[in-house]
Amino acid sequence: MSTGEGRPNQPKGRPNGRPNGNKVPDLNEFMHKDNVSAKGEQVDVQALISEIRRVPTNGNSAASSKPAPQASASANKASSAAPSSSQPEMQAMRRPGSTQGTSRTAAPKTTSNPSNANAQARRVPSAASRKRRQQIEARRRMVSIFLIATIALMLIALGLGIFFLVKNLPKEKKNNTTVTKTETTTQISTTDESAAVEPETTSESTTESTEPSPTPTPDVTPFPGGGPNLSGYCVVIDAGHQATPNTEQEPMSSSMSGSKDKSAQGFKGVVTGTDESEIDLSVALLLRDYLTSLGCEVYMTRETNDVDISNKERAELAVSHDPDLYIRLFCNAANDSKASGCFVIVPAGGKYSSDVPNWGTNLGKAIASATGCVDNGCKASEKYSGLNWAQDVPSFMVRMGYLSNSDDESALLDGEYQYKICQGIAQFVSTMPKH
Repeated sequence: MSTGEGRPNQPKGRPNGRPNGNKVPDLNEFMHKDNVSAKGEQVDVQALISEIRRVPTNGNSAASSKPAPQASASANKASSAAPSSSQPEMQAMRRPGSTQGTSRTAAPKTTSNPSNANAQARRVPSAASRKRRQQIEARRRMVSIFLIATIALMLIALGLGIFFLVKNLPKEKKNNTTVTKTETTTQISTTDESAAVEPETTSESTTESTEPSPTPTPDVTPFPGGGPNLSGYCVVIDAGHQATPNTEQEPMSSSMSGSKDKSAQGFKGVVTGTDESEIDLSVALLLRDYLTSLGCEVYMTRETNDVDISNKERAELAVSHDPDLYIRLFCNAANDSKASGCFVIVPAGGKYSSDVPNWGTNLGKAIASATGCVDNGCKASEKYSGLNWAQDVPSFMVRMGYLSNSDDESALLDGEYQYKICQGIAQFVSTMPKH
Protein backbone atom coordinates (compact mmCIF):
# COMPACT_ATOMS: atom_id res chain seq x y z
CA MET A 1 0.00 0.00 0.00
CA SER A 2 1.36 3.41 -0.95
CA THR A 3 1.37 6.19 1.61
CA GLY A 4 0.80 9.88 1.01
CA GLU A 5 3.51 12.42 0.81
CA GLY A 6 4.87 13.55 4.06
CA ARG A 7 2.92 10.96 6.09
CA PRO A 8 4.88 8.87 8.46
CA ASN A 9 4.62 5.15 8.42
CA GLN A 10 1.91 3.56 10.56
CA PRO A 11 3.21 2.89 14.00
CA LYS A 12 3.29 -0.64 15.30
CA GLY A 13 0.52 -1.80 17.58
CA ARG A 14 -2.14 0.22 15.75
CA PRO A 15 -3.93 -2.12 13.38
CA ASN A 16 -6.23 -0.73 10.75
CA GLY A 17 -4.79 2.71 11.31
CA ARG A 18 -6.81 3.29 14.53
CA PRO A 19 -5.32 5.54 17.15
CA ASN A 20 -4.25 4.27 20.58
CA GLY A 21 -7.01 4.42 23.17
CA ASN A 22 -4.88 6.51 25.51
CA LYS A 23 -4.29 9.30 22.96
CA VAL A 24 -6.73 11.59 21.18
CA PRO A 25 -6.41 11.77 17.31
CA ASP A 26 -5.38 15.12 15.84
CA LEU A 27 -8.43 16.76 14.31
CA ASN A 28 -6.34 18.91 11.99
CA GLU A 29 -4.92 15.90 10.26
CA PHE A 30 -8.35 14.57 9.44
CA MET A 31 -9.54 17.93 8.19
CA HIS A 32 -6.57 18.25 5.78
CA LYS A 33 -7.61 18.01 2.21
CA ASP A 34 -5.24 15.11 1.68
CA ASN A 35 -7.34 13.07 4.05
CA VAL A 36 -9.31 11.62 1.16
CA SER A 37 -8.88 8.00 0.34
CA ALA A 38 -8.04 6.69 -3.00
CA LYS A 39 -11.65 5.84 -3.58
CA GLY A 40 -12.72 9.49 -2.96
CA GLU A 41 -14.21 8.82 0.46
CA GLN A 42 -14.37 11.89 2.83
CA VAL A 43 -13.84 11.70 6.63
CA ASP A 44 -16.98 12.19 8.78
CA VAL A 45 -15.93 15.12 10.97
CA GLN A 46 -19.02 15.11 13.15
CA ALA A 47 -18.57 11.44 14.01
CA LEU A 48 -14.97 12.09 14.87
CA ILE A 49 -15.89 14.97 17.17
CA SER A 50 -18.49 12.81 18.90
CA GLU A 51 -15.94 10.10 19.47
CA ILE A 52 -13.46 12.60 20.87
CA ARG A 53 -16.04 13.71 23.33
CA ARG A 54 -16.55 10.10 24.41
CA VAL A 55 -12.90 9.52 25.12
CA PRO A 56 -12.54 9.05 28.97
CA THR A 57 -10.18 11.24 31.01
CA ASN A 58 -7.63 9.65 33.36
CA GLY A 59 -4.69 10.65 35.43
CA ASN A 60 -2.67 11.27 32.24
CA SER A 61 -5.14 13.81 30.85
CA ALA A 62 -2.56 16.47 30.88
CA ALA A 63 -0.24 14.37 28.81
CA SER A 64 -2.97 13.36 26.41
CA SER A 65 -4.02 16.95 25.82
CA LYS A 66 -0.62 17.80 24.34
CA PRO A 67 -0.42 17.65 20.53
CA ALA A 68 1.35 14.62 19.13
CA PRO A 69 2.59 15.45 15.64
CA GLN A 70 3.92 11.98 15.05
CA ALA A 71 0.60 10.39 15.97
CA SER A 72 -1.29 12.82 13.70
CA ALA A 73 0.89 11.94 10.76
CA SER A 74 0.41 8.27 11.44
CA ALA A 75 -3.32 8.77 11.62
CA ASN A 76 -3.40 10.56 8.26
CA LYS A 77 -1.36 7.82 6.70
CA ALA A 78 -3.52 5.16 8.24
CA SER A 79 -6.69 6.80 7.07
CA SER A 80 -5.49 7.02 3.50
CA ALA A 81 -4.02 3.54 3.45
CA ALA A 82 -6.83 1.80 5.29
CA PRO A 83 -8.52 -0.83 3.12
CA SER A 84 -12.13 -0.56 2.32
CA SER A 85 -12.85 -3.46 4.58
CA SER A 86 -11.91 -1.35 7.62
CA GLN A 87 -14.22 1.51 6.82
CA PRO A 88 -17.36 -0.05 8.23
CA GLU A 89 -15.48 -0.73 11.43
CA MET A 90 -14.33 2.89 11.62
CA GLN A 91 -17.80 4.12 10.93
CA ALA A 92 -19.20 1.84 13.51
CA MET A 93 -16.70 3.17 15.97
CA ARG A 94 -17.51 6.75 15.09
CA ARG A 95 -21.25 6.21 15.08
CA PRO A 96 -22.72 7.90 18.17
CA GLY A 97 -25.03 5.06 19.06
CA SER A 98 -22.54 2.26 18.59
CA THR A 99 -21.77 -0.20 21.35
CA GLN A 100 -18.10 0.52 21.21
CA GLY A 101 -18.70 4.19 21.69
CA THR A 102 -20.99 3.52 24.56
CA SER A 103 -18.37 1.46 26.31
CA ARG A 104 -16.01 4.36 26.15
CA THR A 105 -18.46 6.82 27.68
CA ALA A 106 -16.95 8.39 30.77
CA ALA A 107 -18.54 7.43 34.11
CA PRO A 108 -20.42 10.23 35.83
CA LYS A 109 -18.31 12.13 38.26
CA THR A 110 -19.23 12.10 41.91
CA THR A 111 -18.38 15.48 43.23
CA SER A 112 -18.09 15.76 46.97
CA ASN A 113 -18.92 19.02 48.73
CA PRO A 114 -16.59 19.55 51.75
CA SER A 115 -18.98 21.93 53.45
CA ASN A 116 -21.79 19.34 53.30
CA ALA A 117 -19.47 16.67 54.69
CA ASN A 118 -18.47 18.94 57.61
CA ALA A 119 -22.12 19.76 58.28
CA GLN A 120 -22.98 16.08 58.36
CA ALA A 121 -20.04 15.44 60.70
CA ARG A 122 -21.27 18.17 62.99
CA ARG A 123 -24.82 16.83 62.96
CA VAL A 124 -23.75 13.30 63.95
CA PRO A 125 -22.42 13.47 67.59
CA SER A 126 -19.61 11.19 68.58
CA ALA A 127 -19.92 8.44 71.24
CA ALA A 128 -17.84 10.43 73.74
CA SER A 129 -20.07 13.48 73.25
CA ARG A 130 -23.22 11.40 73.81
CA LYS A 131 -21.73 9.86 76.96
CA ARG A 132 -20.77 13.31 78.25
CA ARG A 133 -24.31 14.59 77.69
CA GLN A 134 -25.77 11.57 79.48
CA GLN A 135 -23.50 12.22 82.48
CA ILE A 136 -24.54 15.89 82.59
CA GLU A 137 -28.22 14.93 82.43
CA ALA A 138 -27.73 12.36 85.20
CA ARG A 139 -26.06 14.98 87.41
CA ARG A 140 -28.87 17.44 86.77
CA ARG A 141 -31.43 14.84 87.76
CA MET A 142 -29.53 14.04 90.96
CA VAL A 143 -29.28 17.74 91.89
CA SER A 144 -32.99 18.21 91.20
CA ILE A 145 -33.90 15.20 93.36
CA PHE A 146 -31.64 16.45 96.17
CA LEU A 147 -33.18 19.93 96.08
CA ILE A 148 -36.72 18.53 96.10
CA ALA A 149 -35.90 16.20 99.02
CA THR A 150 -34.30 19.06 100.99
CA ILE A 151 -37.29 21.34 100.47
CA ALA A 152 -39.66 18.52 101.48
CA LEU A 153 -37.71 17.86 104.70
CA MET A 154 -37.68 21.57 105.53
CA LEU A 155 -41.43 21.79 105.04
CA ILE A 156 -41.98 18.70 107.21
CA ALA A 157 -39.75 20.11 109.97
CA LEU A 158 -41.56 23.46 109.79
CA GLY A 159 -44.92 21.73 110.01
CA LEU A 160 -43.86 19.65 113.02
CA GLY A 161 -42.47 22.73 114.74
CA ILE A 162 -45.74 24.62 114.24
CA PHE A 163 -47.70 21.58 115.43
CA PHE A 164 -45.75 21.18 118.67
CA LEU A 165 -45.79 24.93 119.26
CA VAL A 166 -49.56 25.11 118.89
CA LYS A 167 -50.00 21.97 120.98
CA ASN A 168 -47.79 23.07 123.88
CA LEU A 169 -48.62 26.78 123.92
CA PRO A 170 -51.92 26.42 125.82
CA LYS A 171 -50.21 24.29 128.48
CA GLU A 172 -47.49 26.85 128.98
CA LYS A 173 -50.12 29.57 129.24
CA LYS A 174 -52.02 27.54 131.79
CA ASN A 175 -48.89 26.89 133.84
CA ASN A 176 -47.97 30.56 133.74
CA THR A 177 -51.48 31.47 134.87
CA THR A 178 -51.30 29.00 137.74
CA VAL A 179 -47.91 30.26 138.88
CA THR A 180 -49.08 33.85 138.63
CA LYS A 181 -52.17 33.05 140.64
CA THR A 182 -50.09 31.29 143.28
CA GLU A 183 -47.61 34.14 143.44
CA THR A 184 -50.43 36.65 143.80
CA THR A 185 -51.95 34.64 146.60
CA THR A 186 -48.64 34.23 148.33
CA GLN A 187 -47.96 37.95 148.07
CA ILE A 188 -51.23 38.67 149.81
CA SER A 189 -50.21 36.43 152.69
CA THR A 190 -46.86 37.49 154.04
CA THR A 191 -46.90 37.21 157.80
CA ASP A 192 -45.72 34.07 159.50
CA GLU A 193 -44.58 32.79 162.72
CA SER A 194 -41.12 31.47 163.50
CA ALA A 195 -40.14 28.40 161.52
CA ALA A 196 -39.61 24.87 162.64
CA VAL A 197 -37.27 26.01 165.36
CA GLU A 198 -38.86 28.79 167.38
CA PRO A 199 -36.88 30.29 170.22
CA GLU A 200 -39.03 30.33 173.32
CA THR A 201 -38.41 31.79 176.75
CA THR A 202 -38.94 30.13 180.07
CA SER A 203 -39.36 33.40 181.88
CA GLU A 204 -42.87 34.74 181.95
CA SER A 205 -43.53 37.58 179.62
CA THR A 206 -45.20 40.65 180.99
CA THR A 207 -45.67 42.07 177.53
CA GLU A 208 -49.22 43.11 176.98
CA SER A 209 -50.76 41.22 174.11
CA THR A 210 -52.87 43.22 171.76
CA GLU A 211 -55.75 41.20 170.50
CA PRO A 212 -56.63 42.04 166.90
CA SER A 213 -60.23 42.58 165.99
CA PRO A 214 -62.14 39.47 164.91
CA THR A 215 -61.81 38.55 161.27
CA PRO A 216 -64.94 39.50 159.37
CA THR A 217 -66.72 36.51 157.94
CA PRO A 218 -66.27 36.57 154.18
CA ASP A 219 -68.90 35.67 151.65
CA VAL A 220 -69.22 31.95 151.18
CA THR A 221 -67.06 30.77 148.26
CA PRO A 222 -68.42 27.75 146.42
CA PHE A 223 -65.98 24.83 146.21
CA PRO A 224 -66.31 21.78 143.95
CA GLY A 225 -67.29 18.52 145.57
CA GLY A 226 -68.65 20.04 148.77
CA GLY A 227 -67.41 18.66 152.08
CA PRO A 228 -68.48 17.73 155.61
CA ASN A 229 -70.97 19.82 157.53
CA LEU A 230 -68.97 21.93 159.99
CA SER A 231 -71.78 23.97 161.43
CA GLY A 232 -71.17 24.70 165.12
CA TYR A 233 -67.38 24.30 164.91
CA CYS A 234 -64.96 27.11 165.71
CA VAL A 235 -61.44 27.05 164.31
CA VAL A 236 -58.55 29.52 164.64
CA ILE A 237 -56.02 29.46 161.80
CA ASP A 238 -52.47 30.77 162.15
CA ALA A 239 -50.39 31.30 159.00
CA GLY A 240 -46.82 30.75 160.20
CA HIS A 241 -44.09 33.44 160.02
CA GLN A 242 -44.43 36.90 158.46
CA ALA A 243 -42.72 39.04 155.82
CA THR A 244 -40.19 40.56 158.22
CA PRO A 245 -38.89 38.37 161.05
CA ASN A 246 -38.68 39.79 164.59
CA THR A 247 -35.57 38.76 166.50
CA GLU A 248 -36.73 40.24 169.81
CA GLN A 249 -36.96 37.62 172.54
CA GLU A 250 -40.06 36.31 174.28
CA PRO A 251 -40.49 33.56 176.91
CA MET A 252 -40.93 29.94 175.78
CA SER A 253 -43.92 29.37 178.10
CA SER A 254 -45.27 30.21 181.54
CA SER A 255 -43.55 27.17 183.08
CA MET A 256 -40.26 27.07 181.17
CA SER A 257 -37.12 29.15 181.36
CA GLY A 258 -35.43 30.56 178.30
CA SER A 259 -36.64 32.63 175.38
CA LYS A 260 -36.63 32.69 171.61
CA ASP A 261 -37.32 35.08 168.69
CA LYS A 262 -40.79 36.50 168.53
CA SER A 263 -41.00 35.53 164.84
CA ALA A 264 -38.18 33.67 163.15
CA GLN A 265 -37.23 33.70 159.48
CA GLY A 266 -39.00 30.98 157.49
CA PHE A 267 -37.55 28.67 154.86
CA LYS A 268 -37.32 29.34 151.10
CA GLY A 269 -38.12 27.10 148.16
CA VAL A 270 -35.09 25.26 146.80
CA VAL A 271 -36.14 25.93 143.19
CA THR A 272 -38.19 29.12 143.11
CA GLY A 273 -36.89 30.72 146.31
CA THR A 274 -40.46 31.47 147.41
CA ASP A 275 -40.62 32.56 151.02
CA GLU A 276 -42.38 30.18 153.39
CA SER A 277 -44.50 32.95 154.89
CA GLU A 278 -46.18 33.48 151.49
CA ILE A 279 -47.06 29.80 151.04
CA ASP A 280 -48.37 29.53 154.61
CA LEU A 281 -50.65 32.53 154.18
CA SER A 282 -51.90 31.32 150.76
CA VAL A 283 -53.04 27.97 152.20
CA ALA A 284 -54.46 29.65 155.36
CA LEU A 285 -56.69 32.01 153.37
CA LEU A 286 -57.92 29.14 151.19
CA LEU A 287 -58.62 27.03 154.30
CA ARG A 288 -60.54 29.90 155.87
CA ASP A 289 -62.81 30.23 152.82
CA TYR A 290 -63.34 26.51 152.51
CA LEU A 291 -64.21 25.92 156.20
CA THR A 292 -66.51 28.93 156.14
CA SER A 293 -68.32 27.50 153.11
CA LEU A 294 -68.96 24.34 155.18
CA GLY A 295 -70.57 26.34 158.02
CA CYS A 296 -67.55 26.60 160.32
CA GLU A 297 -66.76 29.72 162.36
CA VAL A 298 -63.20 30.79 161.48
CA TYR A 299 -60.73 33.30 162.97
CA MET A 300 -57.33 34.27 161.57
CA THR A 301 -54.20 35.43 163.44
CA ARG A 302 -53.17 37.34 160.31
CA GLU A 303 -54.58 37.97 156.84
CA THR A 304 -51.61 39.76 155.33
CA ASN A 305 -47.88 39.24 155.25
CA ASP A 306 -47.00 42.75 156.38
CA VAL A 307 -47.57 42.29 160.13
CA ASP A 308 -45.51 42.02 163.30
CA ILE A 309 -47.17 39.48 165.63
CA SER A 310 -45.15 37.23 167.95
CA ASN A 311 -45.80 33.52 168.46
CA LYS A 312 -46.98 34.15 172.03
CA GLU A 313 -49.44 36.79 170.85
CA ARG A 314 -50.89 34.47 168.23
CA ALA A 315 -51.38 31.70 170.78
CA GLU A 316 -53.09 34.02 173.23
CA LEU A 317 -55.39 35.26 170.47
CA ALA A 318 -56.37 31.69 169.63
CA VAL A 319 -57.10 30.80 173.28
CA SER A 320 -59.23 33.92 173.66
CA HIS A 321 -61.74 32.51 171.10
CA ASP A 322 -61.94 29.13 172.92
CA PRO A 323 -61.92 27.26 169.58
CA ASP A 324 -62.48 23.58 168.97
CA LEU A 325 -59.16 23.53 167.12
CA TYR A 326 -56.15 25.81 166.78
CA ILE A 327 -54.36 24.97 163.51
CA ARG A 328 -50.96 26.46 162.67
CA LEU A 329 -49.77 26.08 159.05
CA PHE A 330 -46.03 25.80 158.31
CA CYS A 331 -43.65 24.26 155.79
CA ASN A 332 -40.59 22.16 156.55
CA ALA A 333 -36.97 21.75 155.35
CA ALA A 334 -34.13 19.28 155.81
CA ASN A 335 -30.53 18.71 154.76
CA ASP A 336 -31.70 15.64 152.85
CA SER A 337 -33.36 16.76 149.63
CA LYS A 338 -35.23 13.44 149.45
CA ALA A 339 -37.16 14.16 152.64
CA SER A 340 -40.81 14.67 151.72
CA GLY A 341 -44.35 14.61 153.04
CA CYS A 342 -46.45 16.09 155.84
CA PHE A 343 -45.74 16.09 159.56
CA VAL A 344 -47.81 17.09 162.63
CA ILE A 345 -46.46 18.53 165.91
CA VAL A 346 -48.55 18.91 169.09
CA PRO A 347 -47.73 20.43 172.53
CA ALA A 348 -46.12 18.12 175.07
CA GLY A 349 -48.24 19.30 178.02
CA GLY A 350 -51.42 21.05 178.90
CA LYS A 351 -55.09 20.26 179.24
CA TYR A 352 -55.23 17.96 176.14
CA SER A 353 -51.76 16.42 176.38
CA SER A 354 -53.15 12.88 176.47
CA ASP A 355 -55.44 13.38 173.46
CA VAL A 356 -53.59 15.59 171.04
CA PRO A 357 -51.02 12.94 169.98
CA ASN A 358 -53.77 10.66 168.66
CA TRP A 359 -55.65 13.57 167.17
CA GLY A 360 -52.45 14.77 165.49
CA THR A 361 -51.89 11.31 164.02
CA ASN A 362 -55.40 11.35 162.58
CA LEU A 363 -54.83 14.83 161.17
CA GLY A 364 -51.68 13.70 159.35
CA LYS A 365 -53.47 10.68 157.91
CA ALA A 366 -56.37 12.83 156.68
CA ILE A 367 -53.99 15.22 154.86
CA ALA A 368 -51.97 12.36 153.37
CA SER A 369 -55.18 10.65 152.23
CA ALA A 370 -56.43 13.81 150.52
CA THR A 371 -53.14 14.80 148.85
CA GLY A 372 -51.31 11.50 148.38
CA CYS A 373 -48.21 12.80 150.16
CA VAL A 374 -46.04 10.82 152.58
CA ASP A 375 -47.38 10.70 156.14
CA ASN A 376 -44.48 11.24 158.53
CA GLY A 377 -46.67 10.83 161.65
CA CYS A 378 -47.04 13.04 164.70
CA LYS A 379 -44.86 13.97 167.66
CA ALA A 380 -45.27 16.04 170.83
CA SER A 381 -42.73 18.80 171.51
CA GLU A 382 -42.17 21.67 173.94
CA LYS A 383 -39.75 23.56 171.65
CA TYR A 384 -42.40 25.78 170.07
CA SER A 385 -43.64 28.81 172.01
CA GLY A 386 -46.66 29.13 169.68
CA LEU A 387 -47.91 25.73 170.94
CA ASN A 388 -46.76 26.09 174.55
CA TRP A 389 -48.84 29.22 175.06
CA ALA A 390 -51.93 27.51 173.54
CA GLN A 391 -52.04 24.32 175.65
CA ASP A 392 -55.54 25.10 176.90
CA VAL A 393 -57.07 24.32 173.49
CA PRO A 394 -56.45 21.46 171.04
CA SER A 395 -53.43 22.89 169.14
CA PHE A 396 -51.76 21.44 166.06
CA MET A 397 -48.76 22.58 163.99
CA VAL A 398 -49.07 21.16 160.45
CA ARG A 399 -45.86 20.88 158.40
CA MET A 400 -47.41 20.68 154.91
CA GLY A 401 -44.28 19.70 152.99
CA TYR A 402 -40.52 20.16 152.52
CA LEU A 403 -39.33 23.24 150.64
CA SER A 404 -35.93 21.52 150.40
CA ASN A 405 -37.60 18.97 148.09
CA SER A 406 -38.33 20.27 144.60
CA ASP A 407 -41.41 18.07 144.17
CA ASP A 408 -42.92 19.18 147.47
CA GLU A 409 -42.17 22.79 146.65
CA SER A 410 -43.88 22.50 143.28
CA ALA A 411 -46.93 20.87 144.91
CA LEU A 412 -47.19 23.51 147.65
CA LEU A 413 -47.24 26.25 145.00
CA ASP A 414 -50.06 24.55 143.12
CA GLY A 415 -53.58 25.77 143.88
CA GLU A 416 -55.19 22.35 143.41
CA TYR A 417 -52.78 20.73 145.85
CA GLN A 418 -53.47 23.46 148.41
CA TYR A 419 -57.18 22.80 148.04
CA LYS A 420 -56.58 19.09 148.76
CA ILE A 421 -54.77 20.03 151.98
CA CYS A 422 -57.83 22.04 152.97
CA GLN A 423 -60.09 19.07 152.23
CA GLY A 424 -58.02 16.82 154.48
CA ILE A 425 -58.09 19.34 157.35
CA ALA A 426 -61.85 19.85 156.97
CA GLN A 427 -62.42 16.12 157.11
CA PHE A 428 -60.38 15.95 160.30
CA VAL A 429 -62.27 18.88 161.89
CA SER A 430 -65.54 17.01 161.39
CA THR A 431 -64.20 14.18 163.61
CA MET A 432 -63.22 16.44 166.52
CA PRO A 433 -65.45 16.93 169.58
CA LYS A 434 -67.17 20.30 169.90
CA HIS A 435 -66.88 22.50 172.98
